[in-house]
Amino acid sequence: MNTQLKVLVTGANGLLGTNTIIELLKQGYQVIGLVRNSDNYIGEYHKNLTLEEGDILDLHSLEKALMGCTYVIHTASISSPKISKYKTFEEINVHGTKNLIDAALKQKVKKVIYIGTANIFGFGTLENLGHEHNPIKSPFTKSFYSQSKLKAQELALSKSSAMEVVSINPAFMIGGYDSKPSSGVIVLRGLNKRIIFYPPGGKSFVCVTDVVQAIINSFDLGQSGEAYIVTNENLTFKAFYQMLNRKQKRKATLIKIPKYILLLAGLFGDGLNRMGLVTSFTSNNLRLLCINSYYSNEKTKLHLRVNFTPLEEGLEDAISWFESQQS
Repeated sequence: MNTQLKVLVTGANGLLGTNTIIELLKQGYQVIGLVRNSDNYIGEYHKNLTLEEGDILDLHSLEKALMGCTYVIHTASISSPKISKYKTFEEINVHGTKNLIDAALKQKVKKVIYIGTANIFGFGTLENLGHEHNPIKSPFTKSFYSQSKLKAQELALSKSSAMEVVSINPAFMIGGYDSKPSSGVIVLRGLNKRIIFYPPGGKSFVCVTDVVQAIINSFDLGQSGEAYIVTNENLTFKAFYQMLNRKQKRKATLIKIPKYILLLAGLFGDGLNRMGLVTSFTSNNLRLLCINSYYSNEKTKLHLRVNFTPLEEGLEDAISWFESQQS
């Protein structure tokens, strides 16, 4: 048990933040959950949990929340594909991270666990998976979200000589407690549907609970200044929805969307955005659905000793949670 160790988790209302808090409490940590609105927290309340309302853009609220903390897990970020300006991503993802690092240094926090994304590294194929040493590749180089996360990670790791800093870089997370929803949108698009339209590409998937395991293991095992891709199964979207079909009562018909249809839709969306009609259907966002962005978990397995869970289990958790919210 770790009853004397206090951990701050930013983004406590998100998919990863909530799941991380749940596991930290199970392991006996004292947890401070930084939220913008405590009413939106969907995890169970616990005597060792304090929800602190604050904002990562407010240095004072961060310094207050970090008092007495041994570790900080920085999950807070914005990733909405509907945001059309880089400046918005930069303000939250980059400036917010700088504030957190500055506050952690001032409060003499032992270790910062920065949560990045696998997509800031170059993806690969099933035969030659992407690794932490691969530089970011197109079309992610044109993604404002990926650009901001890369800049924030570089900023965070640049402080690793003054304080221990580790970056955990999850792939596409699947699991319960996705209240926004964030990555769970991919589940909702197929849940209890008669027809599922799927794009031609593929992604690197991981159970959110495995990402939590990597985060907590990195307290002791993560080497300062290093980044770790946390992923498990590399699947086409078709294979993912076939898995979803096996896990739900209603069996949907799967129909592939041709690449050219998505690219044409992206051009149309670009035009709407230029007219001030904001849409996530942009050329770059839809191009992301046409590639197979696959990654390796070799480094994380070796150094963080994560025992990965079959994706089907995370998918079952996601389905159960979404269905419980509908009842």
